[in-house]
Amino acid sequence: MNGGLLRDKVEAGILSTAKGAGVASARSVEYWLEFVRAPSPAHWYRAHNASIVSGYLRHAELAGAELQVERFMMNVALLRVLFTHAMLVKPRLALGRMARLGPQLVDPRHRTVKLFLDLGRSFPSEYPLIVPTEEAILDEHALARMLDYGMIAPRLPALYEFSAHALEEPRLEDLLDAGVPAYAWPREDRSIWYVGNTGAHLGAIARASGVRLNWERSPATRTGKRRSRR
Repeated sequence: MNGGLLRDKVEAGILSTAKGAGVASARSVEYWLEFVRAPSPAHWYRAHNASIVSGYLRHAELAGAELQVERFMMNVALLRVLFTHAMLVKPRLALGRMARLGPQLVDPRHRTVKLFLDLGRSFPSEYPLIVPTEEAILDEHALARMLDYGMIAPRLPALYEFSAHALEEPRLEDLLDAGVPAYAWPREDRSIWYVGNTGAHLGAIARASGVRLNWERSPATRTGKRRSRR
C-alpha cells in the first residue's frame, strides 16, 4: 500500500514535467498531478486518500489473511484518514457544532494532524501482535476511543458516502456493513466493533457535536472491563 502511494506521487511528479506527454495510469495519479500543479490541503488529502483507498481495495485478499487485531487496526486507520479529509473539506459533516475547528486541526502542514492519524497513540506498536483484539481495544487511550467511538462512529455512513463521492470510488461504501467497518471483516465478527463503545463520556462527546451514538452495545460488551497497561 505504501509502495502504491509512493508510485502515484512519483508518477505525478514525472508527468508534471513532461509538458503534456504521457497519461496518468490511475485516477489517484491524476489527483496527485492536480496537487502538484495547484498545491492545497484539500488537493493533498484527496490525492493521498485516493492512493490509500486504492491500495486497500487492491490488496483486500492479502489483508484477509492477517490477524484479527491487525485487520481491526486497518479499518481504524482507514476511517481515520477519511475522517480527517472530511474535517478539512466537510467540517460540518465531521464535527457538527464544532465544525470551525476542523480545518485548523487537520491541515497536513501542521503537527496537530498527528493527533488523528498516529495509531501509535491508540494501539500496540510492537509486532507481531499477540494481544487479543478485545484487549487491544480496551487498552486504547481514552482520547483515541473518544474520537473513534464518540465522534467518528455515529458518522460512518455519511463519512464513507462523502469519501466515495470525493474520491470517485463507489466501492468504498462497500467497506461498511450496516454502519460497521467491514474491510476484510466477516459479518459474524461484527460484535468486536461494539467492545469500545462503553462509557458515558462517549455519548456526551457525540451529543456535544450534534449526533447520537448509533452503535448499540452488544451483550458481550456489557460485562467487559478495561485492563489498562498505561
